[in-house]
Amino acid sequence: MPSELDRTVAGQAEAHVVTRSGVRLVLRPVSPDDGDNLRKLLACMTPSDLRFRFLASQKEPDEAALTQLLAVDHRRTEHLLAFDVRTGEPVASLMIAADAEMETAEVAIAVASGARNRGIGWALLRHAATWAKARGIKRLQAIESRENHDALEVERALGFETRAIDGDPTVVLVEADLT
Repeated sequence: MPSELDRTVAGQAEAHVVTRSGVRLVLRPVSPDDGDNLRKLLACMTPSDLRFRFLASQKEPDEAALTQLLAVDHRRTEHLLAFDVRTGEPVASLMIAADAEMETAEVAIAVASGARNRGIGWALLRHAATWAKARGIKRLQAIESRENHDALEVERALGFETRAIDGDPTVVLVEADLT
């Protein structure tokens, strides 16, 4: 019998995920109407959390960036919001963007500061890998700040390998082979 995660990857609109620490999440694709949910999530992030997610120093994304985060095609690019079942509040965001050949995808995860260290990032990264595999994607990548030790630890634990990016000593490329 397929899991909730498997059924979602096969085409359902939302997934029910339980983290390793028991946090129950509902993941669902964003819609253009999710601006308030995304703003609420970003308001719950520290400046360093935002810097790690967007790899730039900014208080929050401007309206044009928010519009772009909500306007995904749900085929090559997916953006999921994660809601805590207990509170109904948005606690994380997962964005996956595949190349035109659907061979490599980049993943970006943001977790609200108050929801960190509860296995949410781990669960979202596993979900991203399952989503990518179901679409035939062979490699999953993330660009991380060298200072984002928590994310790098999770990615390494899930089998991602780290390598330097030429010309920028502040970031690394983490990559997993999904074949």
